[in-house]
Amino acid sequence: MNESLFYEINTTNAMYQDVIEEIGSQLKKNQYIQSESVFIEEVHEREHHGNIEIFPEVILPHIQSENILKTKIFLIKNETNFINWHDQSLKLIILLNLKPQENPAVLQDIQAFMRNLANEDFVESLI
Repeated sequence: MNESLFYEINTTNAMYQDVIEEIGSQLKKNQYIQSESVFIEEVHEREHHGNIEIFPEVILPHIQSENILKTKIFLIKNETNFINWHDQSLKLIILLNLKPQENPAVLQDIQAFMRNLANEDFVESLI
């Protein structure tokens, strides 16, 4: 699997909204996205389209849009505690940002990663 596809982020924020705003700021600064506000809006919109929980204490928001400049899978954890998401505590947020018209090889790597998420031991290794 393409290791450059992954980016780990450790946060000190415990509230989901604060984490998303922090991540949006970082992604804009690192030129992974065009607009921080559009990114935050897209994350919230994705959440409203269906359940993003894939494992206890793990969520997978994924976005494909023109706002995404570089395809990445972000593994987001709180350095000392959980992240509060609605009425739940999270150990891990797996954020998939997919730019439109991505290279087929990158898409295959993402598909392989997504298949691995069906394996509980694999998910535990990410936590």
